[in-house]
Amino acid sequence: MPSSSLTDPRHPLQPIGPTVGLYVWQYPLRLFHWGMVLSIAVLSFTGYYIHDPFIVGQVKYPFLMGWFRFVHETFGMIFLALFLMRIALFFQGNRWVGWRQYVPLHVSQWKEMVNVMKFYGFINPKPVSKIGHNAMAAFSYLGIYAVVLAEIVTGLVLYNRLRHSAVLAPLVGWIPGVVNVQNLRLIHFLLMFVFIAFGVFHVHLCMLISRVEKRGLMDSIFIGYKVIPQDELEEEQKKAIAERS
Repeated sequence: MPSSSLTDPRHPLQPIGPTVGLYVWQYPLRLFHWGMVLSIAVLSFTGYYIHDPFIVGQVKYPFLMGWFRFVHETFGMIFLALFLMRIALFFQGNRWVGWRQYVPLHVSQWKEMVNVMKFYGFINPKPVSKIGHNAMAAFSYLGIYAVVLAEIVTGLVLYNRLRHSAVLAPLVGWIPGVVNVQNLRLIHFLLMFVFIAFGVFHVHLCMLISRVEKRGLMDSIFIGYKVIPQDELEEEQKKAIAERS
């Protein structure tokens, strides 16, 4: 993408100087993102119905629950596959999706979290400028990935209880001996609301930062490109060289 210059005085929070369109979010990451959005939507709807069959029609359609279970289990396997793909991207993706961006190993990352929270709390008018995720967003994604793992494990336990899989039994068959199955089912159900709440805040904060930065944040999850100030890109390249040396 061609470089440009953002010098409009009406937008003082925009980067002043030359900018470049940088391919930040690789296609596999965008596939993971939108695949998870679709999977969570389908799993939430079908999972809630399995918990509380609110559709009238079981007499006319006696296999209705069976279809809901089938769809739920199918998308559950897609959910698992997407999660495994994201784990691979932690080690095979570019520097902005690698695991080092998500684990706060340095004091600077914790300080950055404080600055981000000040922006979210309307204390600072300017967001933290980052090519990839800011430290607060990255850490929150790490937390939601932990929730994804918990949802997958509890789902596989419940699936194994129905199917008695020879593959799953050694992996998750021991868990009901530690945590009661009814409690696992409740955890599996309640985590659905964590995803819904996270989704609401995620969309709100992305729209807020995108409106203030005007760097194509919302567009980037569709096309992969973000508008990056040239000096910021050069600083990022210096960091990458330093990490490899």
